[in-house]
Amino acid sequence: MEFKQLILLGPPGAGVKEQAVTLSKRWHIPQVSMGQLIREAIAKESATGIEARPYVEAGELVPDALVMKLLRKRFEQPDVMLQGWVLDGFPRTLTQAQGLNEFLAKVGQPVATVAYLRAMTGLLINRLTAEGEYEPIPAIRRRLARHQEETAPLLDYYQQQQQLSKINASLSAEEITQTLAELFEEETGAAGFIQDESELDSLLEKESLLVVDCMASWCGSCKLVTPLIDQLAETYKERVNVRKIDFDANKQVPKRFGLKGMPAVMFFKDGELMETLTGVKPYQVYNAALTRFLE
Repeated sequence: MEFKQLILLGPPGAGVKEQAVTLSKRWHIPQVSMGQLIREAIAKESATGIEARPYVEAGELVPDALVMKLLRKRFEQPDVMLQGWVLDGFPRTLTQAQGLNEFLAKVGQPVATVAYLRAMTGLLINRLTAEGEYEPIPAIRRRLARHQEETAPLLDYYQQQQQLSKINASLSAEEITQTLAELFEEETGAAGFIQDESELDSLLEKESLLVVDCMASWCGSCKLVTPLIDQLAETYKERVNVRKIDFDANKQVPKRFGLKGMPAVMFFKDGELMETLTGVKPYQVYNAALTRFLE
């Protein structure tokens, strides 16, 4: 699966931070929280933290220059540079958004995908009032209106840059997570992704021959097999359904089929598992296995 850089935006009550945590774990990539970066800088009494403290204590936005300094320092660390990231709490201003795009271009990284979680005001109010800390509804409405006003220039900018996707945050948390994950599955190669075990079962019922590559985004060996599976799918596209399935989103599948490691390419005939090739194999091995089952 491809290198992921995702910015999550959304109003209070949309579940932005929760989705950032969930996707970070699902994809095994760092979650970068601007709020956390600021709190850590203040706690450590770094030069940037000392400058930021008065703004935080006054309930004001930390100046763009300080925020960008913290973000650049975090993004220059190897885990972010090599694995990708999910970012929440940033950007808050148009200058920050532009600054991040400029920084990514400077270090040779692509621009990020931006997802805005949106929901009806009434639903957001219901969620916020259910959180346990009492806040008058008029105050919540003002907070949501202020967020909308502050966010509008960002959404316009990202729309113009063709980076923006708007996500229905009225759905369940699980459905939102899956929708966000699908943003990175639009170009999957010739072998598309099976979303869940239910879809896998449906394919097993109707496909006489099915090839499934069980892989994960954090698995280096999987990345070597992916282009071979795509080649297999392209070669046999008129005769065989060749697909991929994400281990992290479907952890019950390896247990169900007794997989001992990844990548694992499974060959099913008439719904029955006939052969499993584990580890990285030459293309000729995958091709030979498929050819046997076509005979």
